[in-house]
Amino acid sequence: MADNFMAERGRAFFLALTLPWGLSLMGCEEGLPEVTPEEGSRVVQVAEPAANALLRSLVDHLTTALEEGGAPEAAEFCSIEAMPLTRMAEAALADGMALKRTSFRYRNPDNAPDQAEEMALRYFEDAILAGGTPPAHFIQRVSEEELRYYKPLLVGEVCLQCHGGPETLDPGVQPILEDTYPGDLASGYQAGDFRGVVRVSVPARLVRE
Repeated sequence: MADNFMAERGRAFFLALTLPWGLSLMGCEEGLPEVTPEEGSRVVQVAEPAANALLRSLVDHLTTALEEGGAPEAAEFCSIEAMPLTRMAEAALADGMALKRTSFRYRNPDNAPDQAEEMALRYFEDAILAGGTPPAHFIQRVSEEELRYYKPLLVGEVCLQCHGGPETLDPGVQPILEDTYPGDLASGYQAGDFRGVVRVSVPARLVRE
């Protein structure tokens, strides 16, 4: 029964990360053309499976960690394995594609957003403020040679054990966070909050081909 419960929590976590809404397109730098609907559609075809594969891998491993050792084991997994798993998923993609998870409230400094990612994060935040739900995707041209696909991530109930406030944070997690992430910005969330994005960089040549 416990295994079934953990499996259901893992599935709920994955669904929270992959809820479908609409599509938005934008050029990033002044002077760059906006992404056309045709380009955007091709970017989604290339990038969405990559984002979903990364999320499935992370959720599967996180669920296993929760089953084996609870929230402290999950926190240890994220601190040690999340980045290598991201690099493994990236290695399976077409040459030149790249993956990243980023947020304004990051835990690992390696996940801090660059300027273009900040624009995408603000876009989702503004959309949520305006309508309550984020669009499914944000497509961005950052240079003549690179487009980016962003998928929004929402906080699920299971996430609160490591990312919630004092009332939901597992007691075994806090010492790990203090030791591993002294500058942690990723606590204090509530279920349903906007967490950040998965970014998939797509070489423009893959869209033109």
